[in-house]
Amino acid sequence: MEARLVAEPSVLSSLRQLPRSLDPLEDESLPGYVLRLSHRLGVGPGPLILRMGVPSSRKDRTTLIRIPVSCAISLGEADLAAFCHATRLSRHEAAGLLLASLGTRYGPLSSEFRGRSTSGTRRLQYNNPWLLTTRTQFCPDCLAGDGSEIQQRHGGAWRRLWRLPPVFSCPHHERFLRRYCHLCGELAQNRHSNDLIARPRDSELHPVRCRATPKPPSPRAMSPACGADLTQAPRSDEPMSRDHQSRDVLFTLQKKYLSFLSPGGPKQVSSIGWLTPTAQYFQDLCGVVALIFMTWPEVRPYAATPELARIIDTEAERRHELFHRRGAEPRKNLRSTAYTDPPDDPVATGAVLEIADRILSTPDEEAAAQFLVPLVDEAKRIHQPISYTLRSPRGASIPLRVVLAYNPRGKSRSRGDVIQGVSAGTATRATGRDSSG
Repeated sequence: MEARLVAEPSVLSSLRQLPRSLDPLEDESLPGYVLRLSHRLGVGPGPLILRMGVPSSRKDRTTLIRIPVSCAISLGEADLAAFCHATRLSRHEAAGLLLASLGTRYGPLSSEFRGRSTSGTRRLQYNNPWLLTTRTQFCPDCLAGDGSEIQQRHGGAWRRLWRLPPVFSCPHHERFLRRYCHLCGELAQNRHSNDLIARPRDSELHPVRCRATPKPPSPRAMSPACGADLTQAPRSDEPMSRDHQSRDVLFTLQKKYLSFLSPGGPKQVSSIGWLTPTAQYFQDLCGVVALIFMTWPEVRPYAATPELARIIDTEAERRHELFHRRGAEPRKNLRSTAYTDPPDDPVATGAVLEIADRILSTPDEEAAAQFLVPLVDEAKRIHQPISYTLRSPRGASIPLRVVLAYNPRGKSRSRGDVIQGVSAGTATRATGRDSSG
């Protein structure tokens, strides 16, 4: 590993550098990096984080309560300096482990498109279903590594992109991402909690092993971790293993999204015929997905394959039941989340995103209206107040908001007036084939 010169602030004089460190892998997440480094040093990820001086707000460094979820998204100045000092990483390398740096390409991570209430990057973890904070996805083949000595020892990268729901598959290995262990059926890296990494004191688990803790037979019993080798998840239970058409459709879509999210990807892509910031395109995508679920099966005929339509049938039925059930609960303000949250199943996520993507790929607002206006009318019929929220998705582009607010009776501003405002600003018409095609 190359030596790195990192300035040592006076406030770090009491912190020692770790005896050994690791080079980050491509697109590696901070929790993944900590798991690999803790395995190399033979110490639990929790104590390792404390030895790094993170979080700096903790006064007592002899015990560990939990590793805050916010550490995966961003680090404060003091924590970032401590992390770099301990690991000998540059600030650029450390920032590359954090989700916040993806905000320039992914709207749900962008304070610009998430609204003023989330101007602080740490607040991006709250009320943000399109970001997987307390869980992650994984590709078993990617976790197995690339065959290099270091990855044979400590495993491949737990990628940052796996925490974004629009990343639902690995086209390279032609596998859909998983969230649950194939052996115990629990979330593979952490439980349903606010801990970034489960079993933070466990120094025995390999980074590619399941960290879930099965329920003990009695309340006082101590249970070991599941410990299953996640790289051995069988291909035999892959979804749609014989439906090559459906798989190809979703893998093609995934390659498109990965190109959007890559560091060298386009800064603007087409949404309803207008060049839109790539980050905002994903906001448009989230808004259209919510309308699709609320009004399903309105656009069922537009599913790419019968199998993908059946997958959305199952997901939509569950959401309709949840919507009606929440209508009888005291906190009815949560009712809209039955449609706005992404699916828990990566394949269902890909299936509904494929329809939403084709709607946004229409050449202009007139063509988009052929899809969206019937959805708006149906949403109003189902539940007028909640339909208003879905017709005004946060951070969406003006062209999409124009189409969703279209009223043929003239009760709202005409599309021409608003589109003229768009052209006077930063957005322009997409001409010919652009990078989003």
